[in-house]
Amino acid sequence: MNNAFLSELWSDLRKNANPLEILSKIIATILMVLLIFLVFKLIQAAVGKGLKGRISDQRAFMVRKGIKYTGMTLAILLVFRNLGIDMSAILGAAGVAGIVFGFAAQTSMSSLISGFFLLSEKPFQVGDAIKVEDVTGIVLSVDFLSVKIRTYDNLFIRIPNETIIKSNLTTVTRFPIRRLDLAFSVAYKEDLERVRDLLFALARENIYTLDNPAPFFGIDKFDSSGIAIIFCLWFEKSNFWNLKNSIIISIKKSFAKEHIEIPYQKIDITITNQDGIGNSEECFNE
Repeated sequence: MNNAFLSELWSDLRKNANPLEILSKIIATILMVLLIFLVFKLIQAAVGKGLKGRISDQRAFMVRKGIKYTGMTLAILLVFRNLGIDMSAILGAAGVAGIVFGFAAQTSMSSLISGFFLLSEKPFQVGDAIKVEDVTGIVLSVDFLSVKIRTYDNLFIRIPNETIIKSNLTTVTRFPIRRLDLAFSVAYKEDLERVRDLLFALARENIYTLDNPAPFFGIDKFDSSGIAIIFCLWFEKSNFWNLKNSIIISIKKSFAKEHIEIPYQKIDITITNQDGIGNSEECFNE
């Protein structure tokens, strides 16, 4: 099939055997292709500017991609037409190749269809922080076949749209505020009301904590080494690490100053020598 296609293509090119005529057609074709690319590039820029702020960034990106591919298709058809190539031979070969390609590209087609579902559902936008399985990062682009993200350690990762559709997706920055949950324990001897008042005071002093919604203090359970506590703070989504680092440092310093014990597992081991004298040592479990 390939040999027959190339033979027919060569015979179509030889219909106009005049070298000067062929050269002039090639130059004219190149100029027209460049003109088409320039026109569609200007259309892309104009459409992108007109759609800015009216639709989401990923939809505007898809529109620009559609314009680009339309221009490329038109340029290819123009090349064949100007060179006098018989399109029936190409279309015939494309029909057979399309069947073979279809079987080989099932995954790509699945990702393409999944891409349209992502566009219609809009679970995230360009610039959002998302988590897909064990990958977390900032969305750089939403393409027809995949989503490109940049991780927090500056790695570039491509995730097929099909994978995103089938996985549990978390959009970390979907809403303007988030909640930080801190779970820790205090010793059984501590006054829980005093611990609660101290934590609320630290939350009021922290510049990254929001007053509304208010912080939450909860007693989770009686643990093996102490009483488990949950302390929840609300913050603006861009201040995650600022709040987490500052509030943990404040809690550690305040608990040490007020002599509030954060329990840890420890085992007392007594070693007895032949004289019956025992030495006691402590082993700590992290």
